[in-house]
Amino acid sequence: MITALIVFLITYVFVGLTQVPRIPINRPAGALVGAVLMVVTGVLTLDQAFSAIDMHTLLLLLGMMIITVYLRTAGFFELMAERILSVARTPQQLLVLVSLASALLSALFVNDTICLLFTPILLEVTIQAGVNPLPYLLALATASNIGSVMTITGNPQNMLIGIASGIPYLSFLQALAPVAAIGIAVSIAVIRLVYRREITSQPFSRRAQVSPVAVDRPLLIKSLIVSGGVLVLFSLGHPYPLVAVAGAVALMLVGKKSTEQILEGVDWTLLLFFAGLFIVMHGVEVSGLAEVLLRQAGALNEASPINRIAGLSLVSAVLSNVVSNVPAVMLLRPLVNALGGDQIAWLTLAMSSTLAGNFTLIGSVANLIVLQQARKRVTIGFFEYFRVGALITVITIAAGILVLVVGTRTARGEEQPAQMRTLTVSPAGGGTQRNYRIVLVCTTEKEKAKGLQGFRKLASDEAALFRFDPPESTTFWMASVSYPIDILFVEQGGSVVRTYHDRRPGSRELYPSGGPVTWVIETAGGSGIKQGDRVTISP
Repeated sequence: MITALIVFLITYVFVGLTQVPRIPINRPAGALVGAVLMVVTGVLTLDQAFSAIDMHTLLLLLGMMIITVYLRTAGFFELMAERILSVARTPQQLLVLVSLASALLSALFVNDTICLLFTPILLEVTIQAGVNPLPYLLALATASNIGSVMTITGNPQNMLIGIASGIPYLSFLQALAPVAAIGIAVSIAVIRLVYRREITSQPFSRRAQVSPVAVDRPLLIKSLIVSGGVLVLFSLGHPYPLVAVAGAVALMLVGKKSTEQILEGVDWTLLLFFAGLFIVMHGVEVSGLAEVLLRQAGALNEASPINRIAGLSLVSAVLSNVVSNVPAVMLLRPLVNALGGDQIAWLTLAMSSTLAGNFTLIGSVANLIVLQQARKRVTIGFFEYFRVGALITVITIAAGILVLVVGTRTARGEEQPAQMRTLTVSPAGGGTQRNYRIVLVCTTEKEKAKGLQGFRKLASDEAALFRFDPPESTTFWMASVSYPIDILFVEQGGSVVRTYHDRRPGSRELYPSGGPVTWVIETAGGSGIKQGDRVTISP
């Protein structure tokens, strides 16, 4: 545990400081250093490190990045920027159009791309129009962050949350679109207030002439068709990684562009960053360090819904500004699972970690992209940004908490509260019955495949229940469960027909049922349940 803590701290020094003085290692390389140290120091085996990498998230990221590169190559983003910005006749109209356009496009595609491609065009428009570009650059950065909150594909941390939580695309959108809408209104209002002398309703003194955009029309049409198809399939509930990669491959086949050129546009360092952090965090879980940290979650678990949402939002917002939002989400995943791993907890994490990126100039990658792209023509000072970003962040997160609390109460009003189930085990030879609280029920194939992976450690009187209806033969394995468990197979009549006791983390063994079973029960190791014991579940 001490070794894992040291490696964890080393990793987050690299991640949090972006670059350590005299050590030329950036964030992705720092994550790789931490991953290698977890294996070299013996916290994880090499096989455990490989199994810790969530390929679902990496494939989703890769697929969306490739599709975005095709759209960028076709000139889509520059065309959209040119058409939208050329419509503005006054500073106030320009502020609104920049905010709305960057927010909506960031919701559909990764927000970093929007900032990268919009910044040069926005600079050209504002300079030709004879206005200060600073407030519009701030609007671009803050609105792209806010807009990205509403979809799973809006930013990297949302993709991670979407895969981990399994929340449907449209459910995610429905829950967080109001947060984004309120956030955009807040961003426009705050920037308009701070720069009220410059952002007026008076027409520009001179008309901006935007440079013509080179558009590859055949590629643009193909890219838009594929992008639309991907979004439709997301909405219909098809697996995110498969849909994204299939869309990317479709464009490779019909795009008639050099795939070498396209793949050069992929941010491979971001994929390396994610892979390294997955391994580091798995080392934290396996070592028991995560369990120690999560003991502090007890107060949140017992809090009211509004206090739980507010508390998780505060922790997420602070951590996102210490180590950036992607590492913060990865670090807080076990906390969300410890809080029950329900949809509202994941949505809270997505909302707060994304909106927290607006707090400071270095709070998100999108902010840094705008800073770097604009630095040759305009300087964005830390405090110049902070007086706008801090106010926007505080108001939008407060609004997000309110929206999620209202949504929770509405949902509870429509549904009956779930009853607590109890599992009772009666020893075959007689004796004292033992009761277990069922804290996790897995009925779908996806739920069964995930099982206890990422779930908090079971207490001695808790159990996870896997239900098979109709009964079937099945095989279990430890996957990424980070603590010893007992695996118990129960036939239709309620008799325990096979047991595997004290299965250890990292085991590569398979645990077959040996015949059709109705239930599979997992408890903390050392339950003492034996073959022939009888199981009943109530209510």
